[in-house]
Amino acid sequence: MSAGDVTAAHPARIDRVLDAQHPYFYLSENTTLINPRLSTWTGMVTAASGKLKLQVPWTAKQVRVVTEICDGGPEELIEHYDDVIEFGYRSATGSAAVLDWSQTLMSPVDLPGPGDYCLRYHVRDLSRESEEAGIERGPMAEALVQLWPSKLSEKKELRITGTFGNFWHPGSRLRSVWDGL
Repeated sequence: MSAGDVTAAHPARIDRVLDAQHPYFYLSENTTLINPRLSTWTGMVTAASGKLKLQVPWTAKQVRVVTEICDGGPEELIEHYDDVIEFGYRSATGSAAVLDWSQTLMSPVDLPGPGDYCLRYHVRDLSRESEEAGIERGPMAEALVQLWPSKLSEKKELRITGTFGNFWHPGSRLRSVWDGL
C-alpha cells in the first residue's frame, strides 16, 4: 500500500498537540464558503466563512488533536469519548488545515478531493485521568476529528455525557431527564 492510499481500516492520520490558551481550534479551507448544512451556531462546532471553529474543554491548557481521513465509515470510537457529534461538511477545495486558536498552521489535511463529507467530532477531558494517575502534564483534552465521503446530513448528537458536552448541548441532558419521568 502506498502512502497515499486511504482505507477505512487504515485511515490517513494526523496527530498534533496544540496550545489551548483559548479553548478552540479551527479546521479551515481558507475560502469564503459557509458550510451549507451546518447552522452557524451548534455548540461544540461553529461554522464561519471558510472554517469550522471546534471548541475544547475550557479547563485544558493543551489539546491533542487527531484527524483521520477515511474512504468509508470510520472505526467506531464513540464509547471512548465523553462527547461526540456528527454533521455534514462540504469541502470546497479538498485541502484543509488544522489551525490553533491563533490561526497558526498546525497541520495540513488533504481530503480525497472537494465534495461532501461526514465529520464526526469526539472530545474527552483528560484532566481527571491525569490527576488520578499522578501525571504532571497540566490540564489536557483530546479531540478526534474523523472525515469520510458521505451525503450531507444534519447535526446528530451521538454521545453527550461530559460536562463540556452538556454545557454546549443541554438538550441532551434535558431529554434524558424528560425520558426518566
